[in-house]
Amino acid sequence: MELLEREQCFDELEAILSEVAAGNGRFVLLSGEAGIGKTSVVERFAEAHQQQARVLWGACDALFTPRPLGPLYDFTHQTQSLTALLEEEAPRSSIFSAVLDELENGRAPTIAIMEDVHWADEATLDLLKFLGRRINRTNVLL
Repeated sequence: MELLEREQCFDELEAILSEVAAGNGRFVLLSGEAGIGKTSVVERFAEAHQQQARVLWGACDALFTPRPLGPLYDFTHQTQSLTALLEEEAPRSSIFSAVLDELENGRAPTIAIMEDVHWADEATLDLLKFLGRRINRTNVLL
């Protein structure tokens, strides 16, 4: 199925991914009204680049009591790392550093998707702030 009127968005993402592949990581926020097709755009972009980039996919859930760092649990199913730190409830500084290490040491480039951030818990928001200040030194499109 072709996505209509999304060429500009895809072109921008392509340009950003080129910068990421050159070692200049970027943090991108895709926003819009519910049902406008944000997930479809991200899915199509990730699918188009899954051969040349590692794609990690995590989601925030609309729970009354969201699981702290919920998207990282999704990432662990794809990377097999971070599991021990999350299960033993290691200090956040250790978890955040391990996430950054995982993203830095992955196959270049990495597309790390955290969907539905508007439902993120405070720990996930802190992680995004932490990564956002350091992302430029990586080959990650978050």
